[in-house]
Amino acid sequence: MLALYRALSAELLKTKRTLAFWLALLAPWPIILLALINFMQNYEWLKREELWPTLIHNVFVLWNLLMQPLFITLETGLLNALEHNHKMWKQLCALPVPRWAMYASKQIVALGLVGLSNIALAAMTVGVGLLIRALRPHLSFSAPIPWAPLAQSAVLGYLAAGLILSLHLWVSARWPSFVAAMGAGIVTTVAGVVVINSEWAKVYP
Repeated sequence: MLALYRALSAELLKTKRTLAFWLALLAPWPIILLALINFMQNYEWLKREELWPTLIHNVFVLWNLLMQPLFITLETGLLNALEHNHKMWKQLCALPVPRWAMYASKQIVALGLVGLSNIALAAMTVGVGLLIRALRPHLSFSAPIPWAPLAQSAVLGYLAAGLILSLHLWVSARWPSFVAAMGAGIVTTVAGVVVINSEWAKVYP
C-alpha cells in the first residue's frame, strides 16, 4: 500500500500541471447547454405535468451515451501522454515501485476525475432546472427537486463507466499515439450509439 500511496501522490502532482482537472468541470457544459436550449423551445411535450424527470433523463442519456465516453477517452489519453511525451515509461518501470501501483494510481486518478464530472453534471442539472423555472414559470418545474432519481442517474452512470475507463486507459498506455487513443474512443462511442437499441446493447461494454 505504501507503493500505491507514493505512486498516487506522484500522479496527482503531475496531473495538477495539466488540463485534466479543468476538463472534468468543463465537459458537462455542452450537455447542459443543449438541455437549456431544448427546454426553451415551444414544444408540445413541454406541457406535460412534470418536467424534472424528463430533464434528468435527457441530460444523463446524452452524457452517458455520447459525452462521457469521449471525455474518458480524452482524460485517459492525457494521463498517459504525460509519460509518452517525455519517454518516461522505461524510467518508471525501472524504479523500485511495482508496476501495478503505477497503473492503479492512474486508474484511481481517472476515476476521481470522472466522478468529479458526474457530480458537476448533477449540480448543473439542478441549476439549469431552476433557471428554466425562473425563465419559463408556466412550465412544470414547480415540483420539488427529485434528488433520489438525480443521484441514482449520476451514480449508475459513473459505475457503468468503470469498464470503459479501464479499456481506454489500457489503449492509451499501450500505444503512444494520442490519435490512436482518440480514434478508439470515437469509433467505440459511435458503435455504442448504433447498437444501443439493438439486441447487442446488453453485451456492449
